[in-house]
Amino acid sequence: MSPTILQTRRTGWIGTPRRDGSVDWPVLSAILLVAATGLWWMLSPWVQSLWMLWTTNGLSSIGILIPLASIALAVRSWRGRPWDQNGTWWGLALCVAALLLAWLVKEQGFPFLAYHSVHTNLIPAGVLVFLYVSGVVLLFGGYKAYRTAFFSIFLLLFFNPAPESITSLVDLPLQYAGAHTARAFAQGIGGPLAVDDLRLMFSPTLGMFIAPGCNGLRGAVAMGYLTLIAGHIYAMPLWLRGAYVASGVVLAYLLNLVRLCGLVLCYWVALRFAPLARHMEAADYILGSLVFFSAALFLFSVPRKWNNRKKQYAGL
Repeated sequence: MSPTILQTRRTGWIGTPRRDGSVDWPVLSAILLVAATGLWWMLSPWVQSLWMLWTTNGLSSIGILIPLASIALAVRSWRGRPWDQNGTWWGLALCVAALLLAWLVKEQGFPFLAYHSVHTNLIPAGVLVFLYVSGVVLLFGGYKAYRTAFFSIFLLLFFNPAPESITSLVDLPLQYAGAHTARAFAQGIGGPLAVDDLRLMFSPTLGMFIAPGCNGLRGAVAMGYLTLIAGHIYAMPLWLRGAYVASGVVLAYLLNLVRLCGLVLCYWVALRFAPLARHMEAADYILGSLVFFSAALFLFSVPRKWNNRKKQYAGL
């Protein structure tokens, strides 16, 4: 029996290239359907809570884009690569373990670790999805396909991109820093201060109160995930990628302080031009959008320049 026929018989069960080099699409479609059915059954306890989290929590709303980004990056990493690797039965073990954990959650409820006011889910949805999808790829694609798409599968861990157990630790300090920065800036330009410090409210008195939504966490979380994906797309080294993501998070928060100071300046100007007061809410959205997109353009230019520099040195 020729090696070609042997290879075809060894790899045909995963819907990979047949003897003529084409993909067995019916088999591959059946595999995807079965895998998607198992994934839907496994996620059933979390579907409603995840949807509520993504649609009602502004800080975690970016999580709705995580599955889409994972699929897009996986397709990008596998595009043009033949699925000619043998699957491994370790993938089946991971799938069974993930389904077993999901069954235990359905039967016994969610296990939590409580410490004072912090409650942590010990089996979050992202971990189960990561294990299950990892098992499916290993079972039908093998180690090479898994290594190629590891980053896109790794993203599935962040179904909840900003766990409350973590954000609650930094929420009040960030609000405190933002309020005091804006207050100091207002004092520096001689702006009016309300009796209860600085209130960010669009009122005729033009007082300002630094609300929880103004702590800079939304921009920092969004910029963190954007730089994480950009660093992967441009194949930055891990050490440089870590510094790049950290700089994105820090820059997003610092620019949020700039936004707050800009709002203080807008209110100070509005005191002298009363008709502008009614447009202060729009000024907040416009200023915030300009600051965020300016930071994004600056940060995304860094990996592009690094990639171009790397190609130049490689061509020498």
